[in-house]
This record gives sequence, C-alpha cells and structure tokens, in this order.
Amino acid sequence: MSNSHFNELFPGSKSIKDIPHHEVRVDGAAFDFELMPLTDDGLSAFVGHETTMEVQLREQLVHMEKMGAIGRLVSGVAHELNNPLAGVVGYAQLLSRAELDPSTRRMVEVLRTQAERAGRIVQNFLSLASKTQAEKRAFDLNDIIRNVLQLREYDHSVRNILVSPDLATDLPSSIGDSNQIEQVILNLMINAEDAVATSEDLQAEILIRTHMLNDQIRLEVSDNGAGIRSRDMGRIFEPFFSTKVASTTGSGTGLGLNICAEIVKDHGGELYAWSTYGTGSTFTMELPAASIPVEVSIPQRTRSDATALLGKSVMVVDDEVTITELIDEFLVRCGASVDFYNSGSEAFDRLCVQSYDAIVCDQRMPGVNGQSLYRMVEALDPDLASRFIFVTGDVLNDRSRQFFKQTGRDYLRKPFKLEDLLSAVESVL
Repeated sequence: MSNSHFNELFPGSKSIKDIPHHEVRVDGAAFDFELMPLTDDGLSAFVGHETTMEVQLREQLVHMEKMGAIGRLVSGVAHELNNPLAGVVGYAQLLSRAELDPSTRRMVEVLRTQAERAGRIVQNFLSLASKTQAEKRAFDLNDIIRNVLQLREYDHSVRNILVSPDLATDLPSSIGDSNQIEQVILNLMINAEDAVATSEDLQAEILIRTHMLNDQIRLEVSDNGAGIRSRDMGRIFEPFFSTKVASTTGSGTGLGLNICAEIVKDHGGELYAWSTYGTGSTFTMELPAASIPVEVSIPQRTRSDATALLGKSVMVVDDEVTITELIDEFLVRCGASVDFYNSGSEAFDRLCVQSYDAIVCDQRMPGVNGQSLYRMVEALDPDLASRFIFVTGDVLNDRSRQFFKQTGRDYLRKPFKLEDLLSAVESVL
C-alpha cells in the first residue's frame, strides 16, 4: 500500500525495490528513503525525507571548490600569457615609432591593437579570478559592459547570438567596486545567452542598453528567449531557485541572481526583472550616479622621449629576457643608461657596489622575487628603495596589495604601454 502523494511522485511503481533509497530526484526535488520494519511478518513502512536543500548546499560547495581551482589555474595561465604579450605589445609600440611605409605601418598597428586587445581580455579574466575586497571607486558602467562583451564575443559568434549594445554617450560615473559590478553584468549576460539558446525559429538576440532615469544609471539586458513563467517570477531572486533545466544550456546553481541582487543592493541600487512567457525577458539594474563628477587629468609631456631620461641610470630586473631587452631598448632611446639583470640575487650584488636613479623590477621571479629584493634594497639604501617601480603580470593577492599599500610603490600591469613606463620612471626621479 502507498498513499496518494507517493503515487503521484512515482506513478506506476509496483515495488519499493524498484526505487533507490538515496538522493532520489523528482521534479527538481531530492529525497532520501528509509525502510522501517513494522511487524515480524514483513510489513514495513517506506518513509521519505526531502533533502533538496542539503543536496543543493553540497553541490554548491563542490561548485565553489571547482571555481576556486579554476581561478587559481586561470591566474597562473594569465601570468604566463602576460609576459609574452608584454613583449609583443612593447615591440609593436617601438616599431610604430619607426619610419615605416604605409602598408607596413598598417600591419604593425593591427599587430599592436590585437595584442593590446588580448592583454585586456587576460586582465578581465584576472579581475574575475581574483578575490578582492570591495573597493569603492568611480567607474564607467559602459567600459565595464564593453569588457564583458569582449569576454563573451567568441561565444556569441559561435552560438550565432546577435548582441546589440545601445550605450548612452553622456552616462555619468557611479561609485562602487567595478569587479563586482562586472560579475553582475557577466551573470546577466550568460543568463540571457542561455535563454535565447532555446530559440530555434528566431534569430537569437540580446539588447544591452544604458541610459539615465532621474538620478539613476540604468542598465537593461533584454533577450528574445522563451521568457519566465508568471508563477516563477516572484522566486527568481531567491537562493537555490533556478528556472534552468538540464539541457544543452546546462543547469543553473540557483545562486547567481540572488548574489547579483545582493551586490547591487550593497551599491545602493536595485536589480529587478519583467518577462512575458514566450516573448523574452528584461533584467534591469539601477545604480546611483556619482554626485561629484570625476575629473581625469592627462599628463602633459614637455620634452621629447629622446631626452626625457638624459643622464639618468636605470636598473631593470626581470627573469623574462624579452621583457628586460624591451625595457632596455626603450629607456635607452629615452636617453637613459640601462643595466638589466634576469636574477634578483645578481641585481642585489650589483646594487651593493653601484647606485641607480631608478629600478624597474618584476614582482614575481624565481629565487629572490621583487618584494624580497625591495626589502633588501630598503635595508641597504632607503632612498634608492623609494625609486622602485614594479611590473607584474600576476593577480594581486591580499598580501601583494598590502605590500604596495604599505610601501607606496608604483606598479605597472603587463602588458603595459611604453608611455606609462616612461611616466612611472619620471615620477620617481
């Protein structure tokens, strides 16, 4: 015998032996069953306990572990990519300064712009992979959207998704953590991609629009997918709730929109949605505009690069030979006298007998790394330590951020612009 609810869950079941006892999935819910003897003649009760929440929590922990491992992998790969990218970008910049025929100049410009684009994509991955505390700074929402579109560009092309950005040109800045807002927009974008993936008869389309409404910056992500059923609309921002089902688009964790809503709320904004089932959905994020306009100062160069560092001595330390040779080539063209080393220990031996006007040093090196070399120089000559400039292609973890905050040292991310390197060297002289 069985009750009506059991029959609804397992229609057609003739015996409890046909039903597994652990983590049984039925209509999105999970159950554990237990067989309890009632009498000596074999009469038993088959009792089920819903374990949906426990299963989802366990799956989320496994997912978080996987994402942590992926983040560490991405960080390592990105660091290794940034070194050759820095060489390609740097030498392309040097080539663009030479006397070239129009055809060659065009090819060099393509090389430079595409290498810089690859560098920006790597930096986007690094930003998403790094676990950082919220830093409240002014940011341009349109710039963040462009970064996300670059990250998803390949997927849009492969999946034949037409993405139409409609970004307001006069959008003011907002204040908050740009990395967190980028994660929100990326999540909204991926949700829209999954929604339109089920459209077979229509061209899959996503519209991203920004505009001002009163004093609020508004972002709208609209898709022409299947939409969300009215019975689910009130729950889409709840933890562990997901409208995605196992299919070609995968199944959702049910945590994305809940976390996104909390991030937006922490920024003083709001995240909400509307949908008509069968015609698509629109997710809207509103953020307060910065009350004070952010002024960006552009440094004015008064001298040519050829004489900018005339008579100055610079030490360059990087375990990547390509990077040291690139920086050497550029700074020499700026008038500096340059010595470069591919080892922190060799560089320190030299510093024990000779001083320099500035030191450009990689942060991450085998043996004596950049931070260790800085501490050694600080003990040897505090004044010289104040003229340290770091370059890094790595994710800045909490320890590195604390180091830069305590020491007040400048750092450049690889791949960097040669003009930024020159400005950094001039700033410490």
